[in-house]
Amino acid sequence: MFKRLLAFVVIVFCITKIDAQTDTTQHYPKSVEWITDVAEWGIDLITFERENYTFFVIPMAGYEERTKFSFGVMPVWRFYLNNSDEDSEYFRPSNISPSVMISTTGMYELDLSSGFYTNNNWLFENKWLFQFMPDRFYGIGNQDKGDIYSDFDMEKFEFTGTVSKGLSNTVFLGVNYDLGFFDISNISGTTLNQDVLGYEGGFVMGIGPTAYYDSRDNISYPSSGQYLAISYDYYFGDYDFSSFKIDARNYIKLSENDKVLAFQAYLNSAYGDVPFFRMPTLGGKRLFRGIDRPYKYMDTNVAYLQAEYRSPLWWRIGYVLNTGVGNVFNKWDNSIVEDVHVMFGAGFRFQLLPKEKLSFRADFGMTNRGDKGVYFTLGEAF
Repeated sequence: MFKRLLAFVVIVFCITKIDAQTDTTQHYPKSVEWITDVAEWGIDLITFERENYTFFVIPMAGYEERTKFSFGVMPVWRFYLNNSDEDSEYFRPSNISPSVMISTTGMYELDLSSGFYTNNNWLFENKWLFQFMPDRFYGIGNQDKGDIYSDFDMEKFEFTGTVSKGLSNTVFLGVNYDLGFFDISNISGTTLNQDVLGYEGGFVMGIGPTAYYDSRDNISYPSSGQYLAISYDYYFGDYDFSSFKIDARNYIKLSENDKVLAFQAYLNSAYGDVPFFRMPTLGGKRLFRGIDRPYKYMDTNVAYLQAEYRSPLWWRIGYVLNTGVGNVFNKWDNSIVEDVHVMFGAGFRFQLLPKEKLSFRADFGMTNRGDKGVYFTLGEAF
């Protein structure tokens, strides 16, 4: 495991040296310049920029193992309720971003996400989600899953968010809330049965305190600073349980043209009568990109470390290299380091808003245990 992590660091170092020697003034054939001109013209058609806000519409297309090909649209409105701008020390635009998605497997999703940074350092983050998803459940635990699983359909409605107050530009205290309705149907296979808590779906409602430190220079594409969030949520409704999370990140600027080395450490522990659809999991488009099914590896605890090298390549195009180690476990004993998952991946970036460094991303990851993931989405993973 450590040899692979060392190899990743060596590769990043070599690439950084090569990038540093690249002639940034090189010229491209007129045919290439023509392609970029046409692309810029197309982007301008769906982007409306003013002094205090930007509005654009993104046609969405993606692929994941559980959804297969998906299609949709996302209008995004980014604006400023405070005095922040792209030249400030902490770049924090407010945003409203609804989206509609459908997939070839029958998935459909309506999402309304928003975040508001006010002049007096209040932060309001909300996410409304209505989703129908055909999915798979492989059982609880870190064991190899093979081809033993249950297919099922889940329809859910979730309302989650945070209300917090900035004690300074970097320290925030607040409250998390999490309201969810889950309906599970069309179960086939043996792993999802009456012995699994959450088998029939149900209602959950959680609330709890959160505190975080955020000195990132840009929330869309951090190139320096740190982020540390700690939260505890108590849930009631059809299930009584609690959840504790720590999310720590560090960003190191390697050059003036947005080459960045990013690190993340993440821990999520749950206690009590936890339904399977609220258990800590390893995998997904943000949490561990080498595992594409979120209900494959789950238990009462999950922990992982990941690192990523990010670099522009040419024009609006960039790339990333990433690696990580993680695990799910039931008890705080030797099982934490047994059969760990080691992830390696690479990704492509296309900047939609160069001024705000907001990108569309395509990521591919794979693990030492044969899992893999392919993702297309908006914004960096962490």
